[in-house]
Amino acid sequence: MKYWEQSPVAPLAQHVECFWFVTNGNDTPARLDAERILPDGCLEWIFHLADPFQRSSLSGEWETQPRSFVVGQLTRFLLLQPTGRIEIMGVRFKPGGAYRFLPLPLDDLTDDNIATRDVWGRSGMYVEEAVFETSDNTKRQRLVEAFLLDQLTQTTPRYRLEAAVQQVLRSRGQTRVQKLAQDLDVSSRQLEREFRFGVGFSPKALARIIRFQNLMRLVGENRLREWAHVALESGYADQPHMVREFREFAGQSPSERDTTDPNHLGSYFVSPRRLATLLGPS
Repeated sequence: MKYWEQSPVAPLAQHVECFWFVTNGNDTPARLDAERILPDGCLEWIFHLADPFQRSSLSGEWETQPRSFVVGQLTRFLLLQPTGRIEIMGVRFKPGGAYRFLPLPLDDLTDDNIATRDVWGRSGMYVEEAVFETSDNTKRQRLVEAFLLDQLTQTTPRYRLEAAVQQVLRSRGQTRVQKLAQDLDVSSRQLEREFRFGVGFSPKALARIIRFQNLMRLVGENRLREWAHVALESGYADQPHMVREFREFAGQSPSERDTTDPNHLGSYFVSPRRLATLLGPS
């Protein structure tokens, strides 16, 4: 499997982490393993340019994803199953960045996905068709960038929300909601409403996920080898606390974590390099 990323044009860079592409070429792999995707505080806009994936529902049944769709915040791991040839373009929004482009409260999307045309209506349908009509990935990216730039002009920045999200990232998820609200001179209830509308869930939920992703970064970098030390470095009260959080988000304990093919799609999303970019400077 080949995976690569492209930076967005400058006006989008504050809100969009990257455009990413993945393909397994023209060959259908003999074995199509399920992919475990972990929550990271980011929304994604996905285009299945070849065969769509299936997604495991809460009931345990497999549901085929739309050809293009927006996937909301995840509060737990997601299992995806390839169905054939893989060719995907994804737009990864930064934490707190997607609200500038989507015409709906982001908590409507949490743990769900909505087809492109159902999010943006006729304009979404047009950009979806244009992306599928061309076979050039650079042109595909430019088409989506033009669409997003147009959406950006139609929305108003929420500077308080953006400042709050950055504080959560800088603290590696270790900031407390009450302290965050005090620093921004708002009530905890006001801050919660802002986050649910513009991020997709509460500030506490984002902080927990960012702390978990920082844990994944430390593990990936092999900086700390004993789990008790990793737990304390990541801001957990103790090792049992870390294990409980890990199980909730990943569906397995830290010692059971996936050690499957490093070329699986999910492995690119938790690479130390990518997580360092996600978290930014502390």
